[in-house]
Amino acid sequence: MKAYRIAKRKHKDTAFSGFGARQYGGRWNFPKHRAVYLSESIALAQLEILVNLGEEDSLKDYLLYEIDVPDEQILVLADDAYPKGWNSPRASPRTQAIGTDFLIDGDALALAVRSCVVPQEFNLVLNPEHPEAEAVIDGAVEVRFEFDSRLGA
Repeated sequence: MKAYRIAKRKHKDTAFSGFGARQYGGRWNFPKHRAVYLSESIALAQLEILVNLGEEDSLKDYLLYEIDVPDEQILVLADDAYPKGWNSPRASPRTQAIGTDFLIDGDALALAVRSCVVPQEFNLVLNPEHPEAEAVIDGAVEVRFEFDSRLGA
């Protein structure tokens, strides 16, 4: 599966380290657990950035990466496994527990989870500590990209 990550240029060297998720946590991980968030399309990756943009943030100086995650290394979260309120504006401890358990188990390279922004599409939670992560991350390609100026900031 082709997947996409948009990261600030200043984080170019650590875009696939999972350190931001480790420091702050995310919808699908508790702090202290590394995770790399990807989207199944460039458009979804853009939307995920836009909904998390702060008032002081700019849409300038972002980079886009394309990465190929082997289908056999993706675990898809079953529809009946989503806890109530999984898509609320703030991350819930229940979704964080699901993702953190996945990261700790290490059975697959990535967990496919529905996007809160577009529930019909998927984001991937990539485990950078998985044995196959380094090879997959090394294959990431930077793609020419900039946000359309009509999107704001």
